[in-house]
Amino acid sequence: QESSFIKETSNDNNVYQIANNRVECHGTLIGYNTLEAFQKVDKNALLKDHFTSQFFNNKENDNKNKKSSALKALTSFLVVTFADLKQHKVLYWFAFPALLTKTPIAATVNTMDHAAMPWTELAQGLQSYRRINNRLSPFFVLQDKQFMALGPEYSHEEQHQEQGSSNTVVFGFIDPTSTFAEVPDGQVPVMGWPMRNLVAYLVLHLGLGGQTVQILSLRPGPHGGILRGPLSGDHSETSVSLADVEALAKHSILLNVTLPQTNDYDYSSKEKEPSQSKPVYKVVGWELNARQKPGPRSVNLRPLLDQNHLAIQAADLNLKLMKWRMIPSLDVDMLQSTKVLLLGAGTLGCSVARTLLGWGVRNFKFVDYGTVSYSNPVRQNLFSLEDCHFNHGQGRPKAQAAADALKTIAADVTSDGVFLSIPMPCHAAETVTKEGDGPSPLEKTVTQLDELVQEADVVFLLTDTRESRWLPTVMAAAHDKILINAALGLDSWLVMRHGGGDDGVTDKRLGCYFCNDVVAPENSTRNRTLDQQCTVTRPGLAPIASSMAVELLVSLLHHSHKHKAPAPAQNLHKTFSPTDNDSNSESSSPLGVIPHQIRGSLVTYTMMAPTVPAFKCCTGCSSGVIAAYHRDKLELVSNACASMDGSYLENLSGLTAFRAEAAEKLAEMEEDWEEDE
Repeated sequence: QESSFIKETSNDNNVYQIANNRVECHGTLIGYNTLEAFQKVDKNALLKDHFTSQFFNNKENDNKNKKSSALKALTSFLVVTFADLKQHKVLYWFAFPALLTKTPIAATVNTMDHAAMPWTELAQGLQSYRRINNRLSPFFVLQDKQFMALGPEYSHEEQHQEQGSSNTVVFGFIDPTSTFAEVPDGQVPVMGWPMRNLVAYLVLHLGLGGQTVQILSLRPGPHGGILRGPLSGDHSETSVSLADVEALAKHSILLNVTLPQTNDYDYSSKEKEPSQSKPVYKVVGWELNARQKPGPRSVNLRPLLDQNHLAIQAADLNLKLMKWRMIPSLDVDMLQSTKVLLLGAGTLGCSVARTLLGWGVRNFKFVDYGTVSYSNPVRQNLFSLEDCHFNHGQGRPKAQAAADALKTIAADVTSDGVFLSIPMPCHAAETVTKEGDGPSPLEKTVTQLDELVQEADVVFLLTDTRESRWLPTVMAAAHDKILINAALGLDSWLVMRHGGGDDGVTDKRLGCYFCNDVVAPENSTRNRTLDQQCTVTRPGLAPIASSMAVELLVSLLHHSHKHKAPAPAQNLHKTFSPTDNDSNSESSSPLGVIPHQIRGSLVTYTMMAPTVPAFKCCTGCSSGVIAAYHRDKLELVSNACASMDGSYLENLSGLTAFRAEAAEKLAEMEEDWEEDE
């Protein structure tokens, strides 16, 4: 049922009006300042006091005023509330009080007199009352085809001093029950709560206890019938349609009700407390909560009031529209819960993070060992000059600065920065000598990085040098994690996905960043000047590579095999649309094909997507290297860092033997050529 909530004031200038197809109900709203006060208040005692103080109104001596107060109580309500202004939530509990009898009220459906009811006169009387009084009367009396509102001036004795029988009158109420289903013959359907209070009024105020009366449950029908919409105009003539009269007769229910006695409402124990003179009443009416149990309900106003919540809803609008209109299989929830580890918070790291935000990713961790310098903000879009000024111009740590910047862009981001230097082959590692009983600095670093990789769902490898990519590659393969690699040159770029851990089928597993190499990673900064050590690249290259890396990941996440998905055939010129029903290749996801590598050039503005299988002697993902990592990761890393010529990794992976075998075969081929000559 539609309702309005209007605050009543004592100011005569503040006149309020309700639509004349509604019943005016008076209620009390009590707001509590604390949750504890809301919870501890005696709800039953509060409801009883609220109702009985109006229904009996012992402070009023005039009988007419008492009845007026009692009639208001019949349709009154009580609501208790607690407003949490910080969380924008309101806890509330409505009660529609009704006086309880010790025994059930006896009632039967009167089908015989129902057909003889003056339905037309009743409908006309309702319409006339609406026009004159500009509202509905919740209770009414129908006598000799005459409609009248049940008001404080009504006296049953005066109306029936000649008839002497209460069956010549029908008491009625507008039933708020919204159920119109038919019930089996002989059974009384569910009645609205005002009927229980009407019975109490007839017994306790009109003195009809013990008599049998007729009560009409007025139900205009599911579409409103004669009460459909407010009436307009001030003319006195009243007309109703035959259809409305028939609907009123069809859905309304006439009951024969045996009214209880006055003492049926008294719950006092006369035997135990003979001195007690005042009756004890019970009042019920607290509504059930959403779980259909007695308890309060709550409303969350955050979507209407909290700006952060509005920002969260608006941020994902593009994804929701994409899912609704173009890609029904787009898993927005999966993207939002994906945990991403970004190794490198420089030009690539910033661009990748911003693009991931657009896809709905909200969980980030950055790892970087650098600080924001004055040359960074123009190329790395998560930094500002304020980050450069930090610590007297030393600059904020990049990882934390990037993590904090994301929180200012998307309200629901969870991001953190880790200041960490990744151990690299052929770079002098920190001492492995333990200080006391604690772990060495190298052990702490390796352990922390390993934990970060294990916690993540996806690892982005976005560091500057080739050798800094080695250990994350090993860790991702050891823990079978999705790893997306992006690298920049002056005018070319590479984006690739690693093939995951060794599954025993090397010829089908896709290669990693080091599978193309026949030499171990070396110290790329050795014997280089400062300008040669800096990454020099065209400014437009990083956004392109970053976007490709993120798009590759999103497509990969929507494939059933994730990073184990096979690479497509080399012919990628076939058109693809996510709305095509026949795009079901094993190497495709709902977003398109998933290449192994994407290599692009800004010189020729071209791209190619080669596929490279895993190399059995790879220094990054071969079975020998991964097995050594599982045996003792600290020993593997410390030996790789200490080996300044890369021989340790070459021997461990079998690359040395592979090169020796290749050289031997080349020598044999040269001998064969000489013999042929």
